[in-house]
Amino acid sequence: MRLMALLLFAFLFTSCKILNSQEDDYIYERIYLSKIELKDTVKVGEKFEVKIYGNFPTPGWEFYKIEVQELQNEFKITPIARIRKNIIVPQVLVPCSTSVELVCKNFTDFLKISVIGRVDTLSKTIKVVSE
Repeated sequence: MRLMALLLFAFLFTSCKILNSQEDDYIYERIYLSKIELKDTVKVGEKFEVKIYGNFPTPGWEFYKIEVQELQNEFKITPIARIRKNIIVPQVLVPCSTSVELVCKNFTDFLKISVIGRVDTLSKTIKVVSE
């Protein structure tokens, strides 16, 4: 019984250590924002693109994912970047850009788009037309 418990503990400890080491290889952070571009008007049910321009703090950063939170009259977009922990790179800002495609499901007159960066949040309000 003790041997079984000891083996189970050793297996769980080793498994957790392997999983944690894979997750800890990167540092995750939001990007520095410069500007956002999108249409001034959008139709209900129509897809539209939000272009995001900003900077990585060093050349080693890469886009990891874009988190999108859809609220009643607003989209909150958070671009997340990552860099390996053990990489050595010069401290110089690197321009970057990405885009995200959204669908307007809102039936109100206006829709707010907010992009959340490392230091600031950029927002733009667009008009929603039914047809």
